[in-house]
Amino acid sequence: MDKPLAGKVAIVAGATRGAGNGIAVELGAAGAKTYCLGRTMHAGEGERSGSLEETIAEIEALGGQGVAIACDATDDAVLAEIFERVRRDEQRLDVLANSVFSAGRLAPFINMRFWETPANTWESVVDLGARSAWYASRHAAPLMIETAERHGCTPLIVNVTGRGSVRYRYNVIYGVGKSATERQTRDMALDLKDHGVAVVSVWPNGHTADRPHQETMRYSGRAVVALASDPAVMKRSGKYYWSAELGAEYGFTDEHGHTHVPGPLVDEFSLDEA
Repeated sequence: MDKPLAGKVAIVAGATRGAGNGIAVELGAAGAKTYCLGRTMHAGEGERSGSLEETIAEIEALGGQGVAIACDATDDAVLAEIFERVRRDEQRLDVLANSVFSAGRLAPFINMRFWETPANTWESVVDLGARSAWYASRHAAPLMIETAERHGCTPLIVNVTGRGSVRYRYNVIYGVGKSATERQTRDMALDLKDHGVAVVSVWPNGHTADRPHQETMRYSGRAVVALASDPAVMKRSGKYYWSAELGAEYGFTDEHGHTHVPGPLVDEFSLDEA
């Protein structure tokens, strides 16, 4: 199997399940030594399926190398230690994928109006993903700048967001959280423009592992690998792309060999009168 990212190092925050799992598996399969961050180390420990040990097993089955680190990705001190470890052990960082999100905490409140939604969903939906991306990117940036200077490459930060960042989807709190992370993509790209580090948002269009004609988790992973393998990725910095857009442009398919089209970019509700 082709290893376009051989010799490179990646960190995936939120690698136990969902898009983060698919991204970690594909980065590892593409040859990057992939540090996988998440709360659940062993199968059966968490409230939902998925664990770091299962993600690592998938990577290794595809001939890749993964490192599991159980942690709270919203704890700045813990992340500081992890990024220092990567600096010490690897002396480089080529890819950071921010994919921390708690679908389980959001699910009970889908389609609720904002005044019906519990106040603490702000912490569990907005803070969780946006804060993790902020902390991880802060720690990643200095090492990525050094990597760009030392190796003449373009390191890449990927934020997993979605249409909810620009259109109404599920509920207000979901959109606020996705918008906060999406804005980080744009503004961090401006800060990093002169340092040779790209920041891009990837938009999945829903995930499933068992229906062969919808996006799987690994389709988003292949989008990230395509971006990380592109020597001209800097021209995409500060922008968002559907995984399906990138599939069409770079020519990759989903794991069942099928392709996808971008989802509709519309609000679930309209301010216009019918």
